[in-house]
Amino acid sequence: MTRGKSMNIGEQLRTIRKGACLTQEDVAEKLCITRQALSNWEQGKTIPDLYTFVQLAAVYNFSPDEFLLGKKYFKGSSNMKTNYSDAQIEGFIGKWYPAIIDLTPLSGGLVSQTFSFISGGEKYIFQIGNKKESYEKEMYISNHYRDALPVREMLEIHETDDGIAYCISHYIKGHKLDKLSERERREIVMPMIKLMKRMDQIKIPSDKGYGRFDASGYARYKTWLDFISVVYNDRVYDWSGLAAKGYDDLAVRKAIEKIREHIECVQLEKACFVLCDFDIIADNGCITGVIDSDYALYGDPLYNVASILFWDHLKLRDLTVAVMRHYLADEDSKRKTYCYILRYALEEIYNTVVLNEIGYDGRWIRSRLDELLESGLCHTKLTP
Repeated sequence: MTRGKSMNIGEQLRTIRKGACLTQEDVAEKLCITRQALSNWEQGKTIPDLYTFVQLAAVYNFSPDEFLLGKKYFKGSSNMKTNYSDAQIEGFIGKWYPAIIDLTPLSGGLVSQTFSFISGGEKYIFQIGNKKESYEKEMYISNHYRDALPVREMLEIHETDDGIAYCISHYIKGHKLDKLSERERREIVMPMIKLMKRMDQIKIPSDKGYGRFDASGYARYKTWLDFISVVYNDRVYDWSGLAAKGYDDLAVRKAIEKIREHIECVQLEKACFVLCDFDIIADNGCITGVIDSDYALYGDPLYNVASILFWDHLKLRDLTVAVMRHYLADEDSKRKTYCYILRYALEEIYNTVVLNEIGYDGRWIRSRLDELLESGLCHTKLTP
């Protein structure tokens, strides 16, 4: 099944450019083309050739293969992230670190503007635009799990005069996994497995609950089964909102049926730390940092496996194979992981389509869900 064909390339180029906080004039100057040529691409009148497309990818700091697969199409530009100037950013940082140098914009997540800067000989990260409670949760993880995991040390959280949250943390040397070379990605496979095993061993107090936890470390569900099954609780997940958005809900209904079918295999005696979204920094064959961990939860280690298998990142195929070999040794683990993948997909669809939160394109997620439903438990990615 081809992914992303329903996407309008011009819309994607325009949205990614705005997400990179660049004007058409900025990009035209960098590529030595006319602004009209860029405008024609974004209006869908023409499309860039392959060489120019690679140049665009470098300017926007996104992966060409991810763009073509439709995975990193942001929902919109107006609420994707803040758009503060360098001078404004310097003003925010200067309140706490007066002598700053080398302010450098970085490619952040879907929400935050991200910069590195140096003050007093130390290098730091500045992020602005995410919800305050998300930064506070990362602060909690930094304070409680830094001895067990290489999480980024969060130093402080503040707000602008107009109520926009920002945070400052220590800089971590390295690059995100999708920015590594093929050789570097192979080198970090076993360190990634070791990191997952360390997360498996983290003991969570029984009174903390299950599922996604908040900035005080507490999750809302009494059992892991409650967290998995709540996705088909109509009082919590109002799936009728899909129809209002013109979204075909057939795959969603099928996924819910499959989860119900396999729900008896969802058993867990104790919770462990689950990163859920693997936003990892690596350098020289080592995992140097876990960043943007605000989606972390308490639950089954196999939920980590499910998140990796769901996204099916072509660049991380070696890691995917290794994860399957280490975790999917029997039919029970495969059934649970399949159930978790479907649960993960439904959460993504609900957040991005029904709640209209910033995230990956709902049409790609539905396409991926269709694949998993069609192949079922016999899907090759669930067979080590």
